[in-house]
Amino acid sequence: MMKRLLSTLLALALLASLPACSNSPSDTGDGAGQNAAGDAAGGQTDPSAGDNAEAAETEEDVLAPYRSIDLSGRTVHISVSSNVSENGGGMPSSYPYIAGPDELTGESVQDNVFERNHTVEEMLSVKLDYQPLDLNYDQVQPYVANLVTSGDTSVDFYVNDQLGLLNCAMNGYLLDLADKANFADYWFDFDSGAYYADYMKNLSLGSQRFLMTGDYFIDTLRAAHVLYLNKNICAEVAGSPDAVYDMVLEGSWTLDKFNDLVDSAYSDVNGNSTADDEDRYGLSGHSKGWSAPYYTFYYSTDSHVVDFDEAGMPYINEANVDRMSMVSEKLIRLDNSQGMYKTSSVAESLKKFVDGQSMFTMFQKVGDIEQGSIREFDGMGVVPYPKLDETQTAYRTLVHDTAELGAVPVTTVGEAASAVSAVVQVMATHAHAYLLNDYYEVALKNKYAQDRTSARMLDMVVAGISAPFEFAYELGFGDASYLAGISWNPVGESITQGSDVTASSFQKYLKPANKKLAKLIAAYGG
Repeated sequence: MMKRLLSTLLALALLASLPACSNSPSDTGDGAGQNAAGDAAGGQTDPSAGDNAEAAETEEDVLAPYRSIDLSGRTVHISVSSNVSENGGGMPSSYPYIAGPDELTGESVQDNVFERNHTVEEMLSVKLDYQPLDLNYDQVQPYVANLVTSGDTSVDFYVNDQLGLLNCAMNGYLLDLADKANFADYWFDFDSGAYYADYMKNLSLGSQRFLMTGDYFIDTLRAAHVLYLNKNICAEVAGSPDAVYDMVLEGSWTLDKFNDLVDSAYSDVNGNSTADDEDRYGLSGHSKGWSAPYYTFYYSTDSHVVDFDEAGMPYINEANVDRMSMVSEKLIRLDNSQGMYKTSSVAESLKKFVDGQSMFTMFQKVGDIEQGSIREFDGMGVVPYPKLDETQTAYRTLVHDTAELGAVPVTTVGEAASAVSAVVQVMATHAHAYLLNDYYEVALKNKYAQDRTSARMLDMVVAGISAPFEFAYELGFGDASYLAGISWNPVGESITQGSDVTASSFQKYLKPANKKLAKLIAAYGG
């Protein structure tokens, strides 16, 4: 009874002290967020719309539906990635946003995490045991497989890299979270708005759900790809520091416009008539010797080869090749531009940008803005990746496949699975109401963004978050790709050859891709 009283008092204190949710990411997107953004020119609703309604909602006791849950002092063991993934560009893990600090720190976001975790422990009568796990994405599946096959029950759920967890799902090591028969009591509500339901669906086949993402698993937002913009160079090249912002807002930010700016931004700074390290460029990217980094542009153009039937099962649609070919031609132009500065690493590309020698840099993510060198850069701006053309209804944002999502091993069943569903559901509900506001509105948009329009760009980036099925099962698996390379290779080979070979390359991969896709469907029991 005392725990219940303390829990209620703490929740009321939180409700009184924390700011009302003000258009958090999950309320603006048509991909990650479940309230669809408008398909106006920029594909974005007015960021101020609905503030009063949201404020009224968060004044209610959002945790009320779960206050009857009593886990009787049970311990829930949570394995959380602490790995800094070089494949993710070196962005720190989401461990601080999941496990949080041991005490209040005076920093808004971390204090929010502390209060959330404490609230869950007190309210549900549960002990949370956080276990840091420092593994690269390709080490996750062997690690989980070893625990599962040995019957080890020391981990109740994982927070780790999307790519590694997908491997676990396909090999039968993860619990189907949509199958209520796996639970004694079922508390998940994936349609509550606290989860990125469409994202989860696009990582699954049929009605199954193996991976969780949403406001609690904040790395989905942190791992969203963006373009960094040097507004000082933009002012010189385009006549105004806000020229690119204006294009984005009016819906005309396309690959052609982007290519024009990359071409125009090149300047022979040392006057030797040769493009070299001393010159200024339009774009810096780690595309020296390979074409793969350009996939961040490709998957932002609504180009795809996989569609889904009425049962939610994937199939390869040859009708999509023409759009792929259009993207290939525009990316060939970008790769061959004098304004394209090619490096061997993401770090080198970022340095070129921070040194003021490139107007844009690619393969950066929202969470990278947390780094001091970027925050302190004068003239820093953020924009979404461009559309293919103005007929594309909205901007799309690719989430890197090392984003840290949630999953439950098949060794967690019955009462243990019920406890996980209760803990995650309350965590997600609390994060949806409070944490995302602090991280997104206070930390990212107010503290890190250098102007109000940059903050508005972040709204549009988040609104476009999506999870293309073919990206999830293609690039990260390398030679073991479950689509045999058909999603990206026709475009990548065109860029490498400097000529559009998309159609012929697509046909080359079609037969093996269909075979691989059939194996993927079989792996999920389809």
